[in-house]
Amino acid sequence: MKILVTGGKGFIGTKIVEMLSKDGHKVTVVDNHDTYGIMTKQELDKLYKWRTRNWIAENIAMIPGDILDRLICLKAFSHNPEIVIHLATYPRAKIVDDDPIVGIPKVINTTTNMLWHAEKWAVKKFVYISSSMVYGDFVDGTKEDGKTKPKNIYGEAKLTGERMVKLFAKRDGLNYSIVRPSGVYGPGDMPDRVVSKFFEKAMKNETITLHNGDNKVDFTYRKDAARGIILSALSSVANVSFNITAGNATSLRTLAETIIKITGSKSDIEDIGNHKLYPMRGTLDIGRAKDLLEYEPEFTLEQGLKSYYDWLQNKI
Repeated sequence: MKILVTGGKGFIGTKIVEMLSKDGHKVTVVDNHDTYGIMTKQELDKLYKWRTRNWIAENIAMIPGDILDRLICLKAFSHNPEIVIHLATYPRAKIVDDDPIVGIPKVINTTTNMLWHAEKWAVKKFVYISSSMVYGDFVDGTKEDGKTKPKNIYGEAKLTGERMVKLFAKRDGLNYSIVRPSGVYGPGDMPDRVVSKFFEKAMKNETITLHNGDNKVDFTYRKDAARGIILSALSSVANVSFNITAGNATSLRTLAETIIKITGSKSDIEDIGNHKLYPMRGTLDIGRAKDLLEYEPEFTLEQGLKSYYDWLQNKI
Protein backbone atom coordinates (compact mmCIF):
# COMPACT_ATOMS: atom_id res chain seq x y z
CA MET A 1 0.00 0.00 0.00
CA LYS A 2 0.94 3.65 -0.36
CA ILE A 3 1.25 5.22 3.08
CA LEU A 4 2.08 8.79 4.09
CA VAL A 5 3.79 9.22 7.47
CA THR A 6 4.13 12.70 8.96
CA GLY A 7 6.87 13.07 11.56
CA GLY A 8 8.40 10.04 9.88
CA LYS A 9 11.93 10.81 11.08
CA GLY A 10 10.82 11.13 14.69
CA PHE A 11 11.33 8.60 17.47
CA ILE A 12 8.25 6.46 16.77
CA GLY A 13 7.91 7.46 13.12
CA THR A 14 11.28 6.06 12.05
CA LYS A 15 10.38 2.65 13.47
CA ILE A 16 7.02 2.70 11.70
CA VAL A 17 8.67 3.62 8.39
CA GLU A 18 11.28 0.88 8.88
CA MET A 19 8.63 -1.78 9.51
CA LEU A 20 6.37 -0.65 6.67
CA SER A 21 9.21 -0.40 4.14
CA LYS A 22 10.47 -3.87 5.09
CA ASP A 23 6.99 -5.24 4.45
CA GLY A 24 7.01 -3.80 0.93
CA HIS A 25 4.74 -0.80 1.44
CA LYS A 26 5.53 2.41 -0.43
CA VAL A 27 6.06 5.08 2.21
CA THR A 28 6.15 8.86 1.81
CA VAL A 29 7.83 10.57 4.77
CA VAL A 30 7.35 14.23 5.69
CA ASP A 31 9.44 15.72 8.51
CA ASN A 32 10.66 19.21 9.40
CA HIS A 33 13.92 18.05 11.06
CA ASP A 34 13.36 20.35 14.05
CA THR A 35 15.65 19.96 17.09
CA TYR A 36 13.13 21.76 19.37
CA GLY A 37 16.11 23.07 21.31
CA ILE A 38 16.71 19.64 22.83
CA MET A 39 19.92 18.84 20.98
CA THR A 40 22.19 20.32 18.32
CA LYS A 41 21.58 19.88 14.60
CA GLN A 42 24.72 17.74 14.39
CA GLU A 43 23.52 15.50 17.24
CA LEU A 44 20.09 15.14 15.64
CA ASP A 45 21.60 14.27 12.25
CA LYS A 46 23.66 11.57 13.95
CA LEU A 47 20.54 10.25 15.67
CA TYR A 48 18.63 10.25 12.37
CA LYS A 49 21.39 8.20 10.78
CA TRP A 50 20.97 5.51 13.44
CA ARG A 51 17.16 5.62 13.42
CA THR A 52 16.98 5.19 9.64
CA ARG A 53 19.79 2.64 9.23
CA ASN A 54 17.38 -0.22 8.43
CA TRP A 55 15.06 1.65 6.09
CA ILE A 56 14.49 0.03 2.70
CA ALA A 57 15.38 3.08 0.61
CA GLU A 58 13.70 2.00 -2.64
CA ASN A 59 10.35 1.91 -0.82
CA ILE A 60 10.64 5.39 0.70
CA ALA A 61 10.15 8.92 -0.66
CA MET A 62 11.49 11.63 1.67
CA ILE A 63 9.98 15.13 1.69
CA PRO A 64 11.67 17.58 4.08
CA GLY A 65 9.43 20.39 5.23
CA ASP A 66 6.65 21.54 7.52
CA ILE A 67 3.12 20.22 7.01
CA LEU A 68 1.79 23.66 7.92
CA ASP A 69 3.05 24.57 4.43
CA ARG A 70 0.31 23.62 1.98
CA LEU A 71 2.84 23.28 -0.84
CA ILE A 72 4.63 20.60 1.19
CA CYS A 73 1.28 18.87 1.74
CA LEU A 74 0.49 18.98 -1.97
CA LYS A 75 3.88 17.48 -2.73
CA ALA A 76 3.29 14.70 -0.19
CA PHE A 77 -0.21 13.90 -1.40
CA SER A 78 0.95 13.85 -5.03
CA HIS A 79 2.23 10.36 -4.13
CA ASN A 80 -1.45 9.38 -3.79
CA PRO A 81 -1.36 7.77 -0.34
CA GLU A 82 -4.11 5.33 0.60
CA ILE A 83 -3.42 5.73 4.32
CA VAL A 84 -2.12 8.70 6.32
CA ILE A 85 -0.39 8.16 9.67
CA HIS A 86 -0.19 11.57 11.32
CA LEU A 87 2.54 11.55 13.97
CA ALA A 88 4.03 15.01 13.52
CA THR A 89 3.95 16.91 16.81
CA TYR A 90 6.23 18.13 19.58
CA PRO A 91 8.40 15.46 21.24
CA ARG A 92 7.42 16.59 24.76
CA ALA A 93 4.23 17.96 26.31
CA LYS A 94 6.30 20.53 28.20
CA ILE A 95 7.26 22.31 24.95
CA VAL A 96 3.61 23.08 24.21
CA ASP A 97 2.82 24.04 27.81
CA ASP A 98 5.83 26.38 27.98
CA ASP A 99 4.88 28.19 24.76
CA PRO A 100 1.17 27.62 24.07
CA ILE A 101 0.88 30.60 21.71
CA VAL A 102 3.08 28.73 19.24
CA GLY A 103 2.37 25.19 20.43
CA ILE A 104 -1.43 25.02 20.35
CA PRO A 105 -1.89 26.33 16.77
CA LYS A 106 0.86 24.05 15.51
CA VAL A 107 -0.62 20.88 17.06
CA ILE A 108 -4.15 21.70 15.89
CA ASN A 109 -3.43 23.35 12.53
CA THR A 110 -1.08 20.63 11.31
CA THR A 111 -3.83 18.09 11.99
CA THR A 112 -6.49 20.20 10.27
CA ASN A 113 -4.24 20.74 7.26
CA MET A 114 -3.60 17.01 6.92
CA LEU A 115 -7.29 16.18 7.35
CA TRP A 116 -8.29 18.64 4.62
CA HIS A 117 -5.80 17.15 2.17
CA ALA A 118 -6.73 13.58 3.16
CA GLU A 119 -10.35 14.44 2.45
CA LYS A 120 -9.55 15.94 -0.97
CA TRP A 121 -7.41 12.94 -1.95
CA ALA A 122 -10.05 10.49 -0.67
CA VAL A 123 -7.61 8.47 1.44
CA LYS A 124 -8.91 5.17 2.78
CA LYS A 125 -7.94 5.84 6.39
CA PHE A 126 -6.52 8.65 8.53
CA VAL A 127 -4.60 7.49 11.61
CA TYR A 128 -4.25 10.21 14.23
CA ILE A 129 -1.64 9.72 16.93
CA SER A 130 -3.05 11.32 20.04
CA SER A 131 -1.82 10.84 23.63
CA SER A 132 -2.81 9.34 26.96
CA MET A 133 -2.61 12.95 28.19
CA VAL A 134 -6.17 13.45 26.88
CA TYR A 135 -7.49 11.52 29.89
CA GLY A 136 -5.99 13.83 32.50
CA ASP A 137 -6.01 12.03 35.86
CA PHE A 138 -7.05 8.40 35.40
CA VAL A 139 -7.06 5.13 37.30
CA ASP A 140 -6.01 1.58 36.41
CA GLY A 141 -8.21 -0.06 33.78
CA THR A 142 -9.21 3.13 31.96
CA LYS A 143 -10.81 2.36 28.59
CA GLU A 144 -11.00 4.44 25.44
CA ASP A 145 -14.53 5.60 26.19
CA GLY A 146 -13.46 6.81 29.64
CA LYS A 147 -13.70 10.45 30.68
CA THR A 148 -11.33 12.85 28.91
CA LYS A 149 -10.35 15.82 31.03
CA PRO A 150 -6.81 16.96 30.13
CA LYS A 151 -4.70 18.47 32.88
CA ASN A 152 -2.23 20.26 30.62
CA ILE A 153 -2.32 22.30 27.43
CA TYR A 154 -0.71 19.57 25.34
CA GLY A 155 -3.44 17.10 26.32
CA GLU A 156 -6.15 19.65 25.49
CA ALA A 157 -4.56 20.33 22.09
CA LYS A 158 -4.39 16.60 21.34
CA LEU A 159 -8.02 16.14 22.38
CA THR A 160 -9.00 19.01 20.07
CA GLY A 161 -7.16 17.16 17.30
CA GLU A 162 -9.27 14.07 18.03
CA ARG A 163 -12.43 16.17 17.75
CA MET A 164 -11.28 17.56 14.41
CA VAL A 165 -10.72 14.02 13.12
CA LYS A 166 -14.25 13.03 14.13
CA LEU A 167 -15.74 16.19 12.59
CA PHE A 168 -14.10 15.45 9.24
CA ALA A 169 -15.31 11.86 9.48
CA LYS A 170 -18.85 13.02 10.17
CA ARG A 171 -18.74 15.65 7.43
CA ASP A 172 -17.22 13.64 4.61
CA GLY A 173 -17.13 10.00 5.66
CA LEU A 174 -13.37 9.92 6.26
CA ASN A 175 -12.39 6.63 7.93
CA TYR A 176 -10.06 7.05 10.87
CA SER A 177 -8.27 5.44 13.78
CA ILE A 178 -7.22 7.37 16.87
CA VAL A 179 -4.26 5.95 18.78
CA ARG A 180 -3.42 6.97 22.35
CA PRO A 181 0.13 5.85 23.25
CA SER A 182 1.74 6.33 26.65
CA GLY A 183 5.29 6.80 27.88
CA VAL A 184 7.02 5.50 24.75
CA TYR A 185 10.75 4.81 25.31
CA GLY A 186 13.61 2.82 23.86
CA PRO A 187 16.70 3.00 21.63
CA GLY A 188 16.83 6.12 19.47
CA ASP A 189 15.02 8.40 21.92
CA MET A 190 15.94 12.03 22.56
CA PRO A 191 17.75 12.81 25.83
CA ASP A 192 15.08 15.07 27.35
CA ARG A 193 12.43 12.53 28.37
CA VAL A 194 11.68 10.71 31.64
CA VAL A 195 13.32 7.35 30.95
CA SER A 196 16.23 9.02 29.14
CA LYS A 197 16.86 11.42 32.01
CA PHE A 198 16.68 8.68 34.64
CA PHE A 199 19.28 6.66 32.71
CA GLU A 200 21.52 9.70 32.29
CA LYS A 201 21.50 10.37 36.03
CA ALA A 202 22.01 6.70 36.91
CA MET A 203 24.95 6.30 34.52
CA LYS A 204 26.61 9.30 36.21
CA ASN A 205 25.71 8.10 39.75
CA GLU A 206 23.77 11.34 40.26
CA THR A 207 20.54 11.78 42.22
CA ILE A 208 17.38 10.86 40.32
CA THR A 209 14.64 13.41 41.05
CA LEU A 210 11.00 12.29 41.02
CA HIS A 211 7.78 14.27 40.82
CA ASN A 212 5.70 12.02 43.09
CA GLY A 213 7.29 8.58 42.99
CA ASP A 214 3.89 6.92 43.48
CA ASN A 215 2.58 8.31 40.20
CA LYS A 216 2.44 5.64 37.51
CA VAL A 217 3.02 5.64 33.75
CA ASP A 218 2.10 2.90 31.28
CA PHE A 219 5.60 2.86 29.74
CA THR A 220 5.58 1.37 26.23
CA TYR A 221 8.57 0.10 24.27
CA ARG A 222 9.09 1.88 20.94
CA LYS A 223 8.74 -1.24 18.79
CA ASP A 224 5.48 -2.22 20.51
CA ALA A 225 4.03 1.26 19.98
CA ALA A 226 5.04 1.26 16.31
CA ARG A 227 3.55 -2.17 15.71
CA GLY A 228 0.27 -1.19 17.36
CA ILE A 229 0.00 1.93 15.21
CA ILE A 230 0.66 -0.09 12.05
CA LEU A 231 -1.99 -2.63 13.03
CA SER A 232 -4.52 0.17 13.50
CA ALA A 233 -3.58 1.63 10.10
CA LEU A 234 -3.84 -1.60 8.11
CA SER A 235 -6.89 -3.02 9.87
CA SER A 236 -10.33 -2.94 8.25
CA VAL A 237 -11.62 -1.74 11.63
CA ALA A 238 -12.29 2.00 11.38
CA ASN A 239 -13.69 4.95 13.32
CA VAL A 240 -12.39 3.63 16.63
CA SER A 241 -9.94 4.84 19.30
CA PHE A 242 -7.24 2.55 20.69
CA ASN A 243 -5.02 2.59 23.76
CA ILE A 244 -1.70 1.30 22.41
CA THR A 245 0.44 0.77 25.49
CA ALA A 246 2.13 -1.96 27.51
CA GLY A 247 -1.06 -2.39 29.53
CA ASN A 248 0.96 -2.46 32.75
CA ALA A 249 1.77 0.84 34.46
CA THR A 250 4.82 1.28 36.69
CA SER A 251 5.41 3.87 39.40
CA LEU A 252 8.15 6.42 38.81
CA ARG A 253 9.91 5.15 41.94
CA THR A 254 9.91 1.57 40.62
CA LEU A 255 11.17 2.84 37.26
CA ALA A 256 14.07 4.64 38.98
CA GLU A 257 14.88 1.61 41.15
CA THR A 258 14.83 -0.70 38.12
CA ILE A 259 17.16 1.59 36.17
CA ILE A 260 19.54 1.80 39.14
CA LYS A 261 19.56 -2.00 39.32
CA ILE A 262 20.16 -2.45 35.57
CA THR A 263 23.01 0.07 35.48
CA GLY A 264 24.57 -0.92 38.80
CA SER A 265 24.34 2.73 39.76
CA LYS A 266 24.98 4.30 43.16
CA SER A 267 22.38 7.00 42.52
CA ASP A 268 20.05 8.18 45.26
CA ILE A 269 16.37 8.91 44.66
CA GLU A 270 14.78 12.21 45.73
CA ASP A 271 11.01 12.74 45.60
CA ILE A 272 10.02 16.42 45.37
CA GLY A 273 6.25 15.91 45.06
CA ASN A 274 3.62 16.41 42.39
CA HIS A 275 4.21 18.41 39.22
CA LYS A 276 1.30 20.65 38.26
CA LEU A 277 1.48 19.68 34.58
CA TYR A 278 1.52 15.92 35.05
CA PRO A 279 -1.71 14.01 35.74
CA MET A 280 -2.02 11.09 38.12
CA ARG A 281 -2.06 8.08 35.84
CA GLY A 282 -2.49 4.33 35.87
CA THR A 283 -2.70 1.33 33.56
CA LEU A 284 -4.66 1.82 30.36
CA ASP A 285 -6.97 -0.98 29.25
CA ILE A 286 -5.70 -2.42 25.94
CA GLY A 287 -8.45 -5.02 25.57
CA ARG A 288 -9.96 -3.32 22.53
CA ALA A 289 -6.63 -3.33 20.67
CA LYS A 290 -6.10 -6.97 21.61
CA ASP A 291 -9.57 -8.01 20.45
CA LEU A 292 -9.89 -5.93 17.26
CA LEU A 293 -6.26 -5.61 16.13
CA GLU A 294 -4.68 -8.71 17.69
CA TYR A 295 -2.21 -6.33 19.31
CA GLU A 296 0.02 -7.87 21.97
CA PRO A 297 2.99 -6.07 23.56
CA GLU A 298 6.20 -8.08 23.25
CA PHE A 299 8.43 -6.28 25.74
CA THR A 300 8.17 -6.19 29.50
CA LEU A 301 9.46 -3.02 31.12
CA GLU A 302 12.66 -4.71 32.30
CA GLN A 303 13.33 -6.18 28.84
CA GLY A 304 12.77 -2.80 27.22
CA LEU A 305 14.94 -0.96 29.72
CA LYS A 306 17.80 -3.44 29.29
CA SER A 307 17.59 -3.02 25.50
CA TYR A 308 17.65 0.75 25.89
CA TYR A 309 20.61 0.59 28.27
CA ASP A 310 22.56 -1.56 25.79
CA TRP A 311 21.96 1.11 23.17
CA LEU A 312 22.94 3.96 25.47
CA GLN A 313 26.23 2.25 26.27
CA ASN A 314 27.11 1.74 22.63
CA LYS A 315 25.03 4.37 20.88
CA ILE A 316 25.99 5.52 17.46
